[in-house]
Amino acid sequence: MSQTERAGARTAGIVAIVGGALLAVASFLPWAEVSGQGASVTANGIDGSDGYITLGAGIFAVLVGVVMLMRGARRILAVLAILAGIVGGGLGLYDAVTAKDSVLDAAAEELAPSFGVSQDRVRSALDQAVDAGQIGVSVSFGLYLVIVGGIVVVVGGILGLRDSAPENVAATPGAVPAGPSSPETVVSPPPPPPGPDDA
Repeated sequence: MSQTERAGARTAGIVAIVGGALLAVASFLPWAEVSGQGASVTANGIDGSDGYITLGAGIFAVLVGVVMLMRGARRILAVLAILAGIVGGGLGLYDAVTAKDSVLDAAAEELAPSFGVSQDRVRSALDQAVDAGQIGVSVSFGLYLVIVGGIVVVVGGILGLRDSAPENVAATPGAVPAGPSSPETVVSPPPPPPGPDDA
């Protein structure tokens, strides 16, 4: 591996580690906030199953980045980093788009037993409160950090894919290195030795 390839692999590994760390840390941060009547409640990423998925994706990306630093960029490692970034960042983006519905669904599920009514009725009441401005649902910075972390991991994977070491054909056993082209030389076989009749 050349010095340039080694430097590129190091950069790719560091970027993947940073992105994975962002994904993992952001999984513990607030993802959404529900406010109303002077009070507010925040929901962290690990309060739901999605937070554990982004946490796993972040840890996996960090491990891939460490292997890149130790063994150099490889195509399979770069692809794995890209997949981890897509899973973590894509899930964060999906949750950011559907944050309102997810938070209200979770609140309705939690409040329904307390009021002794169905979850659908509680959800309907919450929707009315949101429409009336009595309750507000907003996306918190932790979810945006998840998206950024996923993007950074994907960038690290792309860098690793670009700087992955090519296969060294000359080092393969049995491979013949290509030499300079030259015109083909035809060698005639030696003449047969003289027989007794030719003497």
